[in-house]
Amino acid sequence: MRLHPARFARFHLFALLVLLLLAAAPGALALTYTGGANQFAGGFSPSDAPYGGFGGGSCTASRTPVVFLHGNGDEAKNWDYPSSTGVASVYDAFVADGYNDCELFGVNWLSASQRSNPEYNYHRSSTADRVADFIDDVLAYTGASKVDVVAHSMGVTVGLQALDEAGLWGDVRRFISIGGALRGLASCYWVGYSNAYVPTCGSQNYWYSGTFGFYPHSWYASNPRLGNGGFRDRPSGKATRFYSLRAGYHDQVHCTTASYYSGCYLTAKFDGYGNVYAQLDVGDGSTAAQADYDFSDWSIYNLSGGDLDGVGHFRSKNNTGVIQLNMLTTSCSGTSCCSGYGGSCGN
Repeated sequence: MRLHPARFARFHLFALLVLLLLAAAPGALALTYTGGANQFAGGFSPSDAPYGGFGGGSCTASRTPVVFLHGNGDEAKNWDYPSSTGVASVYDAFVADGYNDCELFGVNWLSASQRSNPEYNYHRSSTADRVADFIDDVLAYTGASKVDVVAHSMGVTVGLQALDEAGLWGDVRRFISIGGALRGLASCYWVGYSNAYVPTCGSQNYWYSGTFGFYPHSWYASNPRLGNGGFRDRPSGKATRFYSLRAGYHDQVHCTTASYYSGCYLTAKFDGYGNVYAQLDVGDGSTAAQADYDFSDWSIYNLSGGDLDGVGHFRSKNNTGVIQLNMLTTSCSGTSCCSGYGGSCGN
């Protein structure tokens, strides 16, 4: 049957509108940092993600799915937060490399109120369970046998606790730690290990070992996950490939207080094992908590560290999408993982 030209034009317009609607349907939504907290799509409905996240779509996973874990006070959608240098966000960098939304996932492991009060957040087994459940849900949704984990700041130690307590290390192909406090936070020495106003700095709970903050392990304040044989030693005996990124002395979270400044850059590093392939320092610009005496920031300290004018705690995540891709998609080791990155990058 031949269509009259006018009818054909209307039919063509209708078909075009249908295609546009399909492109805008929930199953085809891409992550955006300006969107809502819940950006799940494509029928992906995780069992324990009441605060939202992202992932899923009208697609099929052919690569190892990536689970992104945000840090304290942050949320999953900010893996799309713009870089400071104009390069693609982490999420956009992965999409440009060919990843689709059935291969990129993130979960909000903090509620909105918890994100607004980061000083009150500490590690709990219930939070670790949420992350472990999410990894299980990603595996079930994609049909994959393993995931890659990319974690930032407190998301690193929450992720490590989740993998330990749920026994999921056999399901993790590669693990990237970005600015993780594997040895605790030096600034917590100043705050104290039992300060009710800053429980994020607490030591391990005496009655329940699944509850702990970031106070470095010591003889008077037990926190074994942040001591020898703790999180820094997790690569030992595992088939998982490990990587770390840090901002060193430019990290305003790790190196906040001048009184405990020496050695603060070490907290983000795993101990050396054969399956730790790269531990890179991308810090740049101002160093944290060093006297400047010019009062240009209304303080004698550079409280924003490298994030003020270079790369500090947050930009070590936001600016390094290409390095994260190298770590997950190539056999790079050491500084060869810096390939394509335009900033400072060394061991």
